[in-house]
Amino acid sequence: MSERTFDVIVIGAGPAGEVAAGRLAEAGETVVIVEPELVGGECAYWACMPSKALLRPAEALAELKRVPGAAGAATGELDVEAVLARRDEVIHDLDDSSQLPFLEDAGIELVREHGKLDGEKRVRAGDDVLLAEKAVIVATGSGALIPPIDGLDEAEPWTNREITTTKEAPARLAVLGGGVVGVEMAQAWRTLGSEVTVIEAADSLIAPEEPFAGEQVAESLRERGVDVRLGAKATKVARNGEVTIELEEGPAVVVDELVVAIGRRPHTD
Repeated sequence: MSERTFDVIVIGAGPAGEVAAGRLAEAGETVVIVEPELVGGECAYWACMPSKALLRPAEALAELKRVPGAAGAATGELDVEAVLARRDEVIHDLDDSSQLPFLEDAGIELVREHGKLDGEKRVRAGDDVLLAEKAVIVATGSGALIPPIDGLDEAEPWTNREITTTKEAPARLAVLGGGVVGVEMAQAWRTLGSEVTVIEAADSLIAPEEPFAGEQVAESLRERGVDVRLGAKATKVARNGEVTIELEEGPAVVVDELVVAIGRRPHTD
């Protein structure tokens, strides 16, 4: 075990951690980032960037079909394989090597380990102990919240990570949760050929927004062929080849994959 000292230790290399580390390095502080996964974080590889790469082709095609004079040029359908290849290009095939020159040029050290607070201004990272002269910044972000539904853990549901990086469109997909992530993924995969069911316990989609917004989103998804079930509470999940989601009321939903998108929890473990 070795001990090393820096002015500031940043745990987490997502957008917040990267920016904080960069600003501190510019100010002359010695900085180390502790990150066990990819530099760039959730947004760059499993959320904002891949989700928009999945949504954009269908949006562009729809806009082309809407414009007089250009609509006649839109004679084909989406090339799903090409869409997924472009998605992989956007997320650099889950390779963060293009991010590293920024850290190197700024003089920021990167430790590829899981960071754990181990006392005041002290972080354990693998076999190393890192000491901070001034501060430790915790910028570990969040992960998908998995609700305590009977059988859900055992059914191995997908989260935003799996649904934004899958190599093929599931034939039948259920999305548990009608928030932003849920409706984006429902829209994206429906346009790529999946049969999609959205299961939302509330009476509207994107519930924190104005009711009319949720109504418009639900109407738009239904027009695209998405089965939107509002006021639907999942009570039990089982995977036996296919995934069966039992609801408090109404018929069960049977699909090939289930995505859980009900919210986030802080990464504190």
